Amino acid sequence: MARLIAIETARLRMRPYVEADLDALHRLWTDAQVRRFLWDDTAIARGIAAEVMRASIACTQAHGFGHWALTRRDAETLIGFCGLKHMAEPSEVELMYGLLPAHWGAGLITEAAAAWIHVAFTRLALPRVWALTDAPNTRSEAVMRRLGMRFVERAPYHGLDCVRYVLEAADGAAAPAGLRLIEAA
Repeated sequence: MARLIAIETARLRMRPYVEADLDALHRLWTDAQVRRFLWDDTAIARGIAAEVMRASIACTQAHGFGHWALTRRDAETLIGFCGLKHMAEPSEVELMYGLLPAHWGAGLITEAAAAWIHVAFTRLALPRVWALTDAPNTRSEAVMRRLGMRFVERAPYHGLDCVRYVLEAADGAAAPAGLRLIEAA
């Protein structure tokens, strides 16, 4: 199977990170509203953003997935990220996402996440996809429910009060409108 180099939906484009994304990712991840739940309200250093970005690049090269840059289809400006990441149990993956607040409320993360779930089940043949968020992050939890994910538990995770959701491949997942998987030539 050819390497996946981009995912498009009706409104969005996702692609693996490149080194030139570092400044935009750092701005996204240190935005006060984004970092509130993503980084436990810590303004991370640029070096940490670089480590996370490079780990995702390496995961994409090794496994065909990571969390990727998210843009509108008609623009190049990074507005968020979405994708999959290995969990503590290497055979399990977690759906991760974040979006600049100016783009909240338009269903963009649900659209992007649905595309990744479709890829997880149809292309990567994963048995399930997990999602996790801080319990107070009701917007993120609403995305999980819109994706058809099932609530599993509310429990401490790294000392934080979190909720966990899962979607099994057997439950299926609808592809978002306009889904197009772009492979390397």
